[in-house]
Amino acid sequence: MFSVSGLYSGLDVTSLVDALVNAERAPTESRLNRRENAYNVELSAIGQLKSSLQAFQSQIDSLNSVDGFSPRAFSISDETIIGASVTSAAAEGSYTFTVEQMASRHQLASQAIADGSTTGTGTASFTVNGETFSVAIATGSDTLSGLRDAINSAADNKTVQAVIINDSGQQRLMLTSRESGADYAINADFSGLVGGTSSIGALTELQPALDAAVKFGNGASAITINSPDNTLENLVDGLSIDLKGVSATPVTLEVTLDRETVKSSIESFVQAWNALKSTLDNLTDYNGATAGALNGDAQTRLLESQLRRELSELMGAGGDPFRTLGDLGLKTTSTGELTIESSGLDDALNNNFDELALVLAGDNGLMTRLEQTLSGYMGTDGSVASREDRINQSLRDISDDRADLEVRLEQVQRYYQQQFLAMENLLASLNGTSQWLTNNLTSINSNNQ
Repeated sequence: MFSVSGLYSGLDVTSLVDALVNAERAPTESRLNRRENAYNVELSAIGQLKSSLQAFQSQIDSLNSVDGFSPRAFSISDETIIGASVTSAAAEGSYTFTVEQMASRHQLASQAIADGSTTGTGTASFTVNGETFSVAIATGSDTLSGLRDAINSAADNKTVQAVIINDSGQQRLMLTSRESGADYAINADFSGLVGGTSSIGALTELQPALDAAVKFGNGASAITINSPDNTLENLVDGLSIDLKGVSATPVTLEVTLDRETVKSSIESFVQAWNALKSTLDNLTDYNGATAGALNGDAQTRLLESQLRRELSELMGAGGDPFRTLGDLGLKTTSTGELTIESSGLDDALNNNFDELALVLAGDNGLMTRLEQTLSGYMGTDGSVASREDRINQSLRDISDDRADLEVRLEQVQRYYQQQFLAMENLLASLNGTSQWLTNNLTSINSNNQ
């Protein structure tokens, strides 16, 4: 470590150098500290705003669906017989079903043959729903397992699945249709297999190929509906039925408007807006003594203004039932929060249930417009993320400035050290000269005496 002693000057040279360097450091470091603190405060505020906007956006995303704002509830008198799925297209009402027959997949089994027996070589063919495929059986593959594998691996087989049933040293080939319904009955022809030690023989039907048969309605006017499978898709608009069993008596499905779920969704939206509004207030307000971190910030003011404008522009056209938030039972307070007027909301749910879904989550509904507004601010390309990037870049620039300052101060320190070293050397030289003069003058005086 380089140091300069004050042997001749009597000065604390190290302290003087440090003081001079610190004097050079102070104004620049103070300026960098102020900038860094300001950026950190801004970055923290933007982080709070972003987090609150993300929570609000997530709530909007979960609500931005007409189905979500017009759900149907349903109850079934016997859930062992049918299940159901209901969309917002289903009309409120009561539906009656009698399941007379379940759909089933055709299933056949061969006679039992001894394990390891050969079944003959040649060609076996299978016809299902008007389509035929064949398999060729060669020597060495003419066993039940070889026949099974040939059926399952046939490139044009899309309808038949083959398995082996093992029973006390004997085997059976079982064929099952991959699709249910009367049209998918299996017609198997093994007459093309010749030779072998055992014959496939006549096939036994384990399960018939049946269509489901359901009476829709009750009494003499009931309509019989046939289906190749046990799911009746969109039996009426928005209503699908899953058949579970045959019923001796009618089963009733009641479809109602799920007003409570919609009410809960609207309450969640109000809470999400109020939470965002509280964050905006904390970040932008001025209470006469202190200001929020984003007080006067143009971007934040614009964002809040745009969101509040969308809330105020709920109205439809002409005779639409909902023209303002008040028509939904929602009120805006003097400070911008939302509150729910229960009687107004209940009226909207009871009298205009499906229209409410459209004004909130339709193509130009409130949730859609709020999401469009937020999309310009959120996401990787949004203005909030861009602002975070700019602040972080500024903080990195300050870090670089600090490194540059240290390099410059090292040069300043070396300069002052060299100056004090030159001073000490000069003092040393002058001290030597002084001592030489003193010695010579003393010698002259002595010689003159």
